[in-house]
Amino acid sequence: MIKIIALIVIFAIALWARKATPAGNKSGKELRGKFSENYSPDKLRVATYNIQTGKSDDGKRNINASADVIKDVDLAGIQEVYAPSLLNLFGVGGQQSEHLSSHGGFAWIFNATRRRWLREHRGNALLSKINVVEWHTIMLPDQSGKSFRNMTVAKVEWQGRSFHFINTHLHTKNGREEQLDVVLREFAKYPLAVLVGDFNSKAQTQALASALKDIEITDAISVAGIDANDPDRIDWILTKGFNVHEGRTLEVGVSDHPFYEVSLSYKQ
Repeated sequence: MIKIIALIVIFAIALWARKATPAGNKSGKELRGKFSENYSPDKLRVATYNIQTGKSDDGKRNINASADVIKDVDLAGIQEVYAPSLLNLFGVGGQQSEHLSSHGGFAWIFNATRRRWLREHRGNALLSKINVVEWHTIMLPDQSGKSFRNMTVAKVEWQGRSFHFINTHLHTKNGREEQLDVVLREFAKYPLAVLVGDFNSKAQTQALASALKDIEITDAISVAGIDANDPDRIDWILTKGFNVHEGRTLEVGVSDHPFYEVSLSYKQ
């Protein structure tokens, strides 16, 4: 009888630990790792990339391939990143965010969207080679009860000025447009800002279509000419107060999402 009760208790604990819960809001004054204090490029290379937890289009996981894609940018919002596994408690395994950062010489922060198996499970990451002076992560409204989402807002210094950088990954189903409204309202607060992420939203989505009509907002991927006017694009880099120069893209393969990078400078 004792063995049966013990098995029931273990099973109940496993069911409880398996359930996903929201990671919660958090904030900080700096990123982890180091960046070069003397690094100040003439143009800022900004990227967004949903790395699908390092899994390639053929289903194989290779975080090195993801790291190679992003290593030369200056500031990146990364989506679908795994947190350290339980094996890390025993000195085995690796932090995907830290691996991406060390490969490219970034400072970094991992911003979990959900907890599972008694730990932060997965989320998004911010990587930077320029100074980030503060950041905060905000959980977004959720209607799913399991697929939680957030946005991270960072204050970044570059060329003697500061701007806000926002990274997000929105839901695929119910509640996505509510989340998009929240993110776009946050973006609207700042006169000088960059918003990146996997919106899971096409240009005709009501809130996004309205934002794109704002003369202060630039669809940087389109202006850089790297999306071939793809009407089904769901990954975005929106800017306010910046000139957009050249860009670079990588189609699906390393991930199930394209990689997008644009070069920016301040408007005078």
